[in-house]
Amino acid sequence: MLLAACGGGGGGGADASRPPSSADYGGVCTPEGQKLFVRSYLDEVYLWYDEIVNLNPANYSSAPDYFRALLVPKDRYSDGSGSYSGFEPTSLAATATAAAGTALKLTAGDSVPEYKTVRSPGGRTAGYVRVDDFLTGAQDQLITAFNYLKAQSGVQDLVLDLRFNGGGYLYSAQAAASMVTAPAAEGRVFERLQFNNKRQAESERNTFYFTNKVQFAERQYPAGTMLPQLSLPRVYVLSSALTCSASESVINSLRGIDVEVIVVGEEATCGKPFGFRARPNCGITYYAVEFQGYNAKGFGDYQAGFTPQCRVTDNETIEPGTANDPLLAGALFHADTNSCPAGTATGAPSKASLLSQGLATGVTAGRSASRPASASQPGVNGRLLLPTATP
Repeated sequence: MLLAACGGGGGGGADASRPPSSADYGGVCTPEGQKLFVRSYLDEVYLWYDEIVNLNPANYSSAPDYFRALLVPKDRYSDGSGSYSGFEPTSLAATATAAAGTALKLTAGDSVPEYKTVRSPGGRTAGYVRVDDFLTGAQDQLITAFNYLKAQSGVQDLVLDLRFNGGGYLYSAQAAASMVTAPAAEGRVFERLQFNNKRQAESERNTFYFTNKVQFAERQYPAGTMLPQLSLPRVYVLSSALTCSASESVINSLRGIDVEVIVVGEEATCGKPFGFRARPNCGITYYAVEFQGYNAKGFGDYQAGFTPQCRVTDNETIEPGTANDPLLAGALFHADTNSCPAGTATGAPSKASLLSQGLATGVTAGRSASRPASASQPGVNGRLLLPTATP
């Protein structure tokens, strides 16, 4: 959707045979025109459009204020305050649309800052992959990481470190989950997107499936490239309250096809099964929740987030993925014992206990960054982005 020039008329005027739409008011940048755009836009795309309480637009000084006032109380994610940045993914500009949230990282190589093998205290070999977002380029980096793990002999467990992952493109999360599984998962539902009841046709054609091939190419691996699949029945996910949106889709989708997902962390994930597209108008970009995602079992109601099975307190002074990383040590303890480490009242192991376990680190195949800046932010705007501009 292109940003309309402000001032002057809209999109050619409304057709008298139909009710006015947001397209008719797009680019009408008077205060009244912008509010008419907001109300029409929400009525068309908002997941909970039928729960909106009608309000007098004259009582609000700006269109973003009016937009926020119209949102239903349960909506924690829609936003109408950001200026349109014009950001489009480099290699998917023609097919992808951006959604709400400040980009955590756009630098090449930062999405997957580390991957390696580690050895547990009990002698098990595990792959460790840290994924800080699912933005453009993450899929290529993930394939490189999984190719490395696939080439190692005797990898018994996988630890996906998503503690800083605020989300990103759904196609990238789809590829990540598909590489955990076996080729037999091909064609099973990864996530179904449910739009409002005015948009049933879009709901019917917006289903993502587990796959053994690259579906949406980035720069390094073309469409049709076979994905390296680890064929694991169990995966450990290191999480935090920053783990959001597309990263939560990885957890939910794998559980939907009966892959055991052991979540290790201090608190529940952010709880965002919803998604949206950017809709710019008159210099403001609006993000209204448009759909909810459901796994193969029809589950998508995790607004309270995913609670860790192993409650382990993270330590911000310790480098993630290193020998003293409490979350990684907790996952490897479970891999050895099939139980969570005993410890404090919060369920976390004591620091002395972790140090005594003597976590052995194997080859670090790729590493570029420590804790990202997002780790110190008070919150995160999750993303759940679609790889198609027109559903």
